[in-house]
Amino acid sequence: MEDWENVEKDISSQKNPIWLYYMDDENKEIEKKKFYSAFQIEEPLMDQQVSETEMEAMLPYLKHQLVKKQQDQRRQVMSIFDYGKPRMTYFLLAINVLIFLYIEWVGDSTSVETLIQYGAKFNPAIMDGEWWRIATSMFLHIGILHLFMNMFALYYLGTAVEKLYGTWRFAWIYLLSGLFGGVASFMLNPHVAAGASGAIFGLFGALLFFGVQHKQLFFRTMGWNLIFIVILNISFGLLVPQIDNGAHIGGMIGGFIATAVVRLPKQMNRSKQLAALVVFLLLISSMAITGYMGLFNDAKGFSEVQETQELNQSGAYDEVIEITSEALDNPGQYEAALRFNRSFAFLQKGETSAARKDLLRVLELSPEMAEAHYNLALLYQQVGEKEKAADHAKRAADLNPDQKDFKELYNNLR
Repeated sequence: MEDWENVEKDISSQKNPIWLYYMDDENKEIEKKKFYSAFQIEEPLMDQQVSETEMEAMLPYLKHQLVKKQQDQRRQVMSIFDYGKPRMTYFLLAINVLIFLYIEWVGDSTSVETLIQYGAKFNPAIMDGEWWRIATSMFLHIGILHLFMNMFALYYLGTAVEKLYGTWRFAWIYLLSGLFGGVASFMLNPHVAAGASGAIFGLFGALLFFGVQHKQLFFRTMGWNLIFIVILNISFGLLVPQIDNGAHIGGMIGGFIATAVVRLPKQMNRSKQLAALVVFLLLISSMAITGYMGLFNDAKGFSEVQETQELNQSGAYDEVIEITSEALDNPGQYEAALRFNRSFAFLQKGETSAARKDLLRVLELSPEMAEAHYNLALLYQQVGEKEKAADHAKRAADLNPDQKDFKELYNNLR
């Protein structure tokens, strides 16, 4: 603790101006002591009655002391940023890449069904007790670009944070940040989600904690650049709907608190660390309960819509019918989307009566859904009711004039 405080004092003293002025004998000793204290160098022992020539002879000594002090300060600062070696960062990079390659080998990393199968954050499964998904989703990525961006950020932030805090503190911060961000995503985001973003934003939180503890050193090194990058990332996330802001902001907050639990090397404070741990546990528990209750999103309904869309694409029509039929017992705001997905599965299985019933209900709930009009037109065409088919085809083409299939069907039926 003392070493860090001394570094801060040393750096602070460098910013203080040195004023040159003449003193009388009465104040000379007081001001001379202040001079030596400002530079934290030893005051030379000499007789008060020395001549000017002898005083000038002392200047090389004082210069040597100042240079030595400056070199010591530089070494101390460098030692702060080189406390640890980035071993865990490299290990995490390797693990994330290997898992991505395995997922691509056995399936498709952009497939919702594959992501759910291998541990993505899927709210209905979490609500059924699969809480382990909060952790496993940290190591899955959706496509090569997602992996590249996250690993690029992990390399630069991870090496900086691990050098600053050491390996075991870094591992703690990364893991808890990822868990905190994952639970925040569970609370706020109904989509299937995956990626190391929450843990990576936790590293931003760790650097911000360093800034709070050592303001001058922080702003003399990384400060404003880091703050700009954080603001830029959060702003970008708010503008792009597909980005999981819950995981990002939650991860950064979690990283700040997790860092307060372990603190910086040589700055242990048991009472503050215990308080930070209690805060972390209370917040993550509250978010988990809020997410389970669905206060901020209808997580289950949205995820079931997303899952059944994927299952329809893969041809698992029986599974779509089973999932949607169960979900429609309590559909919430997603009844139209669930019925539309089920109607598609019924159409593919040749159950036209059930499909028509679902589509008519979809149009009662959402009369502007062009896809429902189009599918109903196809259905009526299939059973020979061309007039009804033409009406729905026209409606689909009017609602979405850029869709060539809609226009082509209408022109064929006129």
